[in-house]
Amino acid sequence: MHHLLNRRTLLRGAGVALALPWLESLAPRSACAADPARLRFLPIFLPNGASDNWKPQSQGVGGAWKLSSVLEPLAPLKSKLNVLTNLENGTSFNGDHSSSVEPSHGRQPAAWLSCIDPAQGKKASIDQRIAKLLKSPDRLDSLQVGLSTTFSYCDNNPCENSRSVSWSESGQPLYKLVDPLEVFTKLTGGAVSGESTAEAQKRIAMNKSMLDAVLANANATRAKLGSLDQQRLDQFLTAVREVEVSATQVSSGMNGMGCMAVPKPTISSPDKPINNNNFARQNTADYNKGKHADVMNDLIAMAFQCDRTRVISYMLEDERSEFAYDHVTRRQFSADGSNEIGGTCPEYHNGGQHGDQNDFATITWWNVGKVAALCLKLDAIKEEDGKSILDNSVVFFGACMHGSNHACNELPSVLIGSGGGAFKTDQHIQLGSRWLRDLHHTIMTRAFGMSGPDVETFGIDRGDTPRSVIDEILAT
Repeated sequence: MHHLLNRRTLLRGAGVALALPWLESLAPRSACAADPARLRFLPIFLPNGASDNWKPQSQGVGGAWKLSSVLEPLAPLKSKLNVLTNLENGTSFNGDHSSSVEPSHGRQPAAWLSCIDPAQGKKASIDQRIAKLLKSPDRLDSLQVGLSTTFSYCDNNPCENSRSVSWSESGQPLYKLVDPLEVFTKLTGGAVSGESTAEAQKRIAMNKSMLDAVLANANATRAKLGSLDQQRLDQFLTAVREVEVSATQVSSGMNGMGCMAVPKPTISSPDKPINNNNFARQNTADYNKGKHADVMNDLIAMAFQCDRTRVISYMLEDERSEFAYDHVTRRQFSADGSNEIGGTCPEYHNGGQHGDQNDFATITWWNVGKVAALCLKLDAIKEEDGKSILDNSVVFFGACMHGSNHACNELPSVLIGSGGGAFKTDQHIQLGSRWLRDLHHTIMTRAFGMSGPDVETFGIDRGDTPRSVIDEILAT
């Protein structure tokens, strides 16, 4: 049974618009076969750099290399990785190509996706240039999300430099959403039509779902689907409800919508004071960083699966994060692996980045694990072309500085997914001191087929080092 239905309007009701994932019954086989892969771009920002344990000991392809101890949570995805060593960014700002760009915490994050020194002006970041290419009235142009719940120090620079990695066409920061319920609401079309904020909070408190608004439409749609797609629809709606419940619970622990009828603070706003106890949030009885990360992973997967957006930037924390990782058990690292040694980790910056390097590596390892969990989730979702969402994505996971030395060369960098087949995978490449600008140039031109001013004007313009493609990662 094949009905030519509009996936963008399938489930609507009372202000809620829930896009469905791919279902065979949504279109004839010929239409499915002709539909090109929906490429996604997902940059994931790791704050404070990484410990030296990040770099694999060997390089090469396939069996010639193995993951480092810090990257070991990515083991199930090794065949879909490109670990890139010797990328640098801040060096391009310096006439002598030196690796020091201070204050690095207050400058480098803004340059991570733009490759422009924020002190010299700001331009659109790569995610926004790709979003412009993929722009469609049927979906959100892009989405910015993150986990930051404490106010990080801004190194006496504009706080937008270290609290945002996405920059608009006009050079304005695109701050991230950190409340998962707020993200869920954005993905499902907003509150139920006619609801006030107080009414929405009352509905949440009574454990009622926004899915109630689309049940009639869902039941009517279900009757038009084949039996396998009926099962897929039921599984999808169940998964959405589970995400909604999790988002509400985490939001409640953050004093978000799931709690009480009070204005929710805009956590990423640059004008909020540091260490203001009215807003700062570490792990508490009501809030857990791990659950926050898990539900944000679910929301990102939902956004891509439903084609709600194709571009998401994800900040695991603000740069120079002060969050205390007392929920993570300390580990000891060597070239062969890692093991738990007891005790819990300190806060991310002074106690981690500039403290015991096993603590620093443990915090990085925990964040790598959450990225691995997200990518495994994306890899489990199959699409019309038989590939997974991860296969049809470019996930750029990395940091804006090397690590505790604050250097802006040897940036921790991993590509996950092949960009629809544009890139080779299962390799560790030690590049010859290549600028990060060239990686972004390669992603735009070879994965997304971009050309013109958005490519030609991207990043620092240095006549002595023109923009060029990183051939080592190309599939052909």
